[in-house]
Order: sequence, then structure tokens, then C-alpha cells
Amino acid sequence: MLRAIFNILKRVRNRLSSYVNRLRLYLYGVECGHNCVIHGKLYIKLFPSAKVCIGDDFYCSSGWCVNALCANNRGCIYATENARIKIGNNVGMSSPVLWAHNAITIGDNVKIGANSILIDTDSHSLDYRMRRSPMTDGGKSAPIVVEDDVLIGANCIILKGVRIGARSVVGAGSVVTKDVPPDTIVAGNPAKVIKKIVDTL
Repeated sequence: MLRAIFNILKRVRNRLSSYVNRLRLYLYGVECGHNCVIHGKLYIKLFPSAKVCIGDDFYCSSGWCVNALCANNRGCIYATENARIKIGNNVGMSSPVLWAHNAITIGDNVKIGANSILIDTDSHSLDYRMRRSPMTDGGKSAPIVVEDDVLIGANCIILKGVRIGARSVVGAGSVVTKDVPPDTIVAGNPAKVIKKIVDTL
């Protein structure tokens, strides 16, 4: 009996959090399609000139142990001045970090595993002299593109300038530093091609 009550309360909490998150996205000027559902507490920070667009049938879990793989980790959508984040239709993700200094584009039918990070900037310069000043942002940036039907495993890091080709799979825990061809499985740090995907349907 207590377990049933607890499950009902969790469903109510998730439903309420989804309404609150939709309101927060609206207040930030985010364009959302139909059926945008975000369960949990999502950290959102968008600079005034940043632009975020989310397609139809979007689902995101963020903390609150909604997804056991990411436990209580909060997801984050962060976009600096003039940055762009575009998310296609039927996309799902769990406690992601989307950090855009330039642009992040995610296609349709993409699934992003728990705690994965997509960051299109070095954030800090590789030159130690530039890093001495706390006010200097000398890091390079380049757009990230994730094409349609890609699966990204849990705890992956996708770095600047990477394009992940359609229907590809990124193994859990991978660090992707270079482009991934379509229909390919990659894994490792740095991620390397494991094999091609052959459509047997």
C-alpha cells in the first residue's frame, strides 16, 4: 500500500516538474514543439542573444532518480551569446549537459544516454598565459552536429567540431574528438571505429 502511494506521488511530482520546466523554457524564449516533457530539475542558463529550439515529442529526465543511471544528477542547457541549440523531433536524453558557445544541432530520433556531455568549446585556452587571467575566454569553439537516429551511450563526451553521422552508435564512456561516419559503431577514449553497421532488415 505504501509503495503504491509512493509511486503515485512520484508520478505527480514528475508531472508537476514537467509543467514547471515548460514554463521556464517559455520564459527563456525557447521554441518548443508538441509534447515536450522534462521530468526533474533541469538547470537552464541562456544568454540574451542565445537561441534554443526543441522539436516535437522531446523527453528529458534530469535528476530525482527518474533514471537510475544518472541518479540525482541535474541536466543542463547552457548557451552563451549568439549560440544556437537545435533539437529535432522524437529526441530523448537523461541528465545531459548541452553547452553551446557556437552551435549544437541534434537531429531527429536521437537518444542520448545518462550524464553525457556535448560541449562545442574548449572553454579555456591551451595557452597557459591566457589562462592566468580569470576574465579571459581564449578557448576555441566549433559546431557539433548529431545527425538523425544516432544513439549515444551513457557518460559520453562529444567535443567541439564533431559530426556524428546518421544511425551511428557511440559506446558508453566514449570521448568523441573526431567525426563519426554514418552507420558506424565507435567507442573508447578517444573514440575509434569498432565496426560498420549493416542493415539486415
